[in-house]
Amino acid sequence: MTETSIKKTLYISATPPATKNLAGYQALTWIKVTGVVTIGQIGFSHATIEAPDLESGITQTLKGARSGTAGQVAYRRIASDAGQAAVAAANETESEVAIQIVDPDGATSDYWTGIVHSHMDNEASVTSYEGSTFTFVPNYAKVRGASEIS
Repeated sequence: MTETSIKKTLYISATPPATKNLAGYQALTWIKVTGVVTIGQIGFSHATIEAPDLESGITQTLKGARSGTAGQVAYRRIASDAGQAAVAAANETESEVAIQIVDPDGATSDYWTGIVHSHMDNEASVTSYEGSTFTFVPNYAKVRGASEIS
């Protein structure tokens, strides 16, 4: 059965895991980011390498190195929210952080380590809400496993 994204939640840890495995992520202290509106696509894209062959006249495309793709997250401003404050603080550092995106069932999460950047307030208009967006770029592969919300 297809699920919706409703009830997904986002957590941040100012400390990346000591090991990039499920046990490493589950050992972290997590802060919930409340008021999340959207979580953009987070993942990797690959460079391509073209390898021409003179004899066949065909250029093969090979998969090259991969790099993290920037996913944008939007949230409504909620006064005194510790998670939103942690995101803003992470934006001001050069350090990696960890995020946990919890599935709607609350049992399974995607864990990522990377950087937060480009934290910006929403524009002020008659059709917008008070809130912010930020960009998260992963530097390590996703780890999927049991949720650890503490």
